[in-house]
Amino acid sequence: MQCRTHPTVAAFNTCNQCGDWICESCMVDIQGRQLCRGCLGKLAMPVADPSHSGTPVAPGGRKISKGLLLFFSLFLPTGVNYLYMGLIKRGLAALIGFFLIIYIIGVSRMPLTLLFGLALPIYVLTCIFDGFSIRRRIVAGEYVADNIDEVVNFLRRNKYVTWIIIAIIGLSMVGTVVGIFIGLIRWLMPALIIVAGLYLLLRRKNPPGPPRE
Repeated sequence: MQCRTHPTVAAFNTCNQCGDWICESCMVDIQGRQLCRGCLGKLAMPVADPSHSGTPVAPGGRKISKGLLLFFSLFLPTGVNYLYMGLIKRGLAALIGFFLIIYIIGVSRMPLTLLFGLALPIYVLTCIFDGFSIRRRIVAGEYVADNIDEVVNFLRRNKYVTWIIIAIIGLSMVGTVVGIFIGLIRWLMPALIIVAGLYLLLRRKNPPGPPRE
């Protein structure tokens, strides 16, 4: 593909705003977005919103229903609210965290059950408030990067938190495997005894009768 502005130059990437192919010299990186210079100029100019009597608003904003966002936040697993706003990476990361907490609550014993039982509503409320904060930014036309850099950077700075999470997940998985194994033994041993007893009964030969006179 060739650059839209420079037909003799090979394109480097597409503009995230208009989708046209552009070369490296035409591309401008703005908070992780690759834009052509034409779209960059449009973003820098406020436009009038006819519903607010010509009040300047930031271009590029899109409507996100508060009602739907509240429904997704309260009645569906945490992370769906981000997916609704188009933030796929944030949504998947939030869903993984949500189900991970539920998994640990289900398979662990006290005091981990109590600890993560208290952590779950805090986690859900945090994601709800964060979702509405992001909605305000998107509606205002601000670019919101779809990444989890904040979480990754936090875990890198606090490696002990990472190791604690890994240890809890590992212990929970070990506990699950051990529980399944014990459950199998509990049901398998009686079954083996019954099968062995039936086998011996069927294989046993009748004793010879009394001698004939």
